[in-house]
Amino acid sequence: MDNNKVRPGGGFLVAKTPADGIYSREKFTDMQKEFADTAERFFQNEIIPMIEEIEAKEEVEEDGVKQPLSIILLRKGGELGLLSVDIPEEYGGLGQDIITSMLIAEKSAGTASFGITIGAHTGIGTMPIVLFGNQEQKRRYLPKLATGELVSCYALTEPGSGSDALSGKATAVLNKEGTYYILNGEKQFITNGSWADIAIVFAQVDGRYSGFIVDLHSEGVSRGREEKKMGLRGSSTTNLIFEDVKVEKENLLGNIGDASNIALNILNLGRLKLGVGALGNSKYCIDLVIKYGKERKQFGQPIISFDMQKARLADMVAEVYALDSIAYRAAGDIEDAISKIPYDDNDKYQEDVISAVRSYALEASIVKIYGSETLHTISLDAIKMHGGYGFIEEYKVERISRDNVIDMIFEGTNDINRITIFDFLVRNIFGAQIHFREYMEDIDRMLRDGRFDSLEVDTPLKEEMANIESSKRVVAYAINHALIHCGKDIKNEQQIIGTIADMVIAIYSADSTLSRVNEYISKNGEAKSEIQIAIAKLISYKTSSKVSHIAREVIIGVASQGQLDTKLGNLNRLIHCIRQRVNIVDLKRLIAVSVIDTGRYDL
Repeated sequence: MDNNKVRPGGGFLVAKTPADGIYSREKFTDMQKEFADTAERFFQNEIIPMIEEIEAKEEVEEDGVKQPLSIILLRKGGELGLLSVDIPEEYGGLGQDIITSMLIAEKSAGTASFGITIGAHTGIGTMPIVLFGNQEQKRRYLPKLATGELVSCYALTEPGSGSDALSGKATAVLNKEGTYYILNGEKQFITNGSWADIAIVFAQVDGRYSGFIVDLHSEGVSRGREEKKMGLRGSSTTNLIFEDVKVEKENLLGNIGDASNIALNILNLGRLKLGVGALGNSKYCIDLVIKYGKERKQFGQPIISFDMQKARLADMVAEVYALDSIAYRAAGDIEDAISKIPYDDNDKYQEDVISAVRSYALEASIVKIYGSETLHTISLDAIKMHGGYGFIEEYKVERISRDNVIDMIFEGTNDINRITIFDFLVRNIFGAQIHFREYMEDIDRMLRDGRFDSLEVDTPLKEEMANIESSKRVVAYAINHALIHCGKDIKNEQQIIGTIADMVIAIYSADSTLSRVNEYISKNGEAKSEIQIAIAKLISYKTSSKVSHIAREVIIGVASQGQLDTKLGNLNRLIHCIRQRVNIVDLKRLIAVSVIDTGRYDL
């Protein structure tokens, strides 16, 4: 069996940790770095100083007309090219790669309300036209979207649909002459709802859910009041109501019935960007914690120097490093797949790009979950580490925490994304898209013979590499027996599905971190990789501990009473191969002191 080839859709679970590394920020090109620097200067110099005004949704008079400050700033971003990165050059864009697009999302750190305004416009508001629009639609809309002359939004969710987003009741009926559709319905929680000029709207056409590009200045369109939200207070969130709105026949996006294809594939890219945005905000939180912790003194010393604070800070740093590793690994893999598709502005190219993105839907969901939940933990810890001041708006961390809550809800709730991870994994197992059957045959052979294959690698992380290889066997064993015992009923065992997804997420985190750090060691030497090695050891320790615990829950939850002792016995033999001998207390101190001395996250 070829254990070296990592296939998309969960292939990392049954493949060896990539010996030649993964795509990571250490491989950014000069061009990508230039875009990142441009974005960072824009967000730091233009947006962060105006956060209070943005949060208050202030309007500014420009050319004698009052306009939302956020839209004026969005168009400034357009002048710098930040709105046109994903748009092909022939339609007024810059035609850059996915990595560049992700970097811009990362650099929006600390500006979540504005970040979601620009993100909804460039992502879910523009990419459906880039990927699914015909040439006339692209020529008509993309140049104006690239500059911000037109602002876009995405109207999928309805008051009664929620997570079942493809069950919408909005309708579009072709008129007798067959020249335009008559659109009726209501959409809910629409980001940019009060500011947008056009919307990507989904509606039923003769019982087939379809997408449309809708002019929001058309007669019959009305916008609800701004929602009063827990977070993202500076972004626009409204309902959109359509009453007998005329939509040109030419504004059908793709074909009738294409809604699921459009919506789900756009969500895959959105989930990646959301995870990378959470990455940027997590780093921002760490920087705020270090700055405050060094300045604030208690009992005669900076609070960041206390051992508990160091341990908490080290956990933050390690999780962010792992998030960074999985986010750019996934984005890099997708970009690599797209780069191999011969470019031509036709439907075949678009279909191939969509297929490449869809093949990494599992990994995109992992990035979304890991990113949003990492930021959730870090932002709450940041509040605690600020003490009473963390509860005060002036100190910023409370806003980051409030803004983060929605990250775990939109682009598909994290529970829905866990089901997505499991669904794609099972499909790929039964479709032989990943080598799961052969992998389980090897595990069964080892259990039968009582001899477990050892991993021979020459790296300071050899024990961690062996532990993650053993952890993969533990996870695979648990998945295999869940499928055997539950059969088709597994789809109803959502607790089991959720815990399996958590194990898969943890494995992707450790696998990516170890591969990235091993490559870093090979290029920089062990002495200059001390902190990276410590992080890899800590992430490996956490992952092995987590999957060992969860796998037992799965086996106990699915095995029949008569088989439970045998199944647990085999599982324990696999777990016994994991050697947890690392001193995590010392590791955390080493990691914390390094970032405290640096004064910020800089890895």
